[in-house]
Amino acid sequence: MIANAAGQLIVYVSDDPIDDGVVASVKNTVPGAIVLADLLEPLYDISIPTRDAAHLLGRIKTELETMAEGGARVVVLCHRRTGDLGTRAHFLASLCAAAGRVHFLKST
Repeated sequence: MIANAAGQLIVYVSDDPIDDGVVASVKNTVPGAIVLADLLEPLYDISIPTRDAAHLLGRIKTELETMAEGGARVVVLCHRRTGDLGTRAHFLASLCAAAGRVHFLKST
């Protein structure tokens, strides 16, 4: 879990695609936070070998941890993908497991 007194990693998960309205709403909810939308999307690209994508996810989580430990409030917005993700299906769960808080957004 990534959290300390000043910094924190928060993940928001949505069944709907992440749009400007969702980003604006989260920025209002968590003022001063660094907001990263669709951070996992490139990792689902099948042109990237799964092993490389998993390694990149590990590096991303390490960087997010460093940011939070440095006092940053970091919010990651993720669209929960449907369909067969194969061995990449655990990517979102892995990111959520690293977060200090996870919120699930209701569909509109």
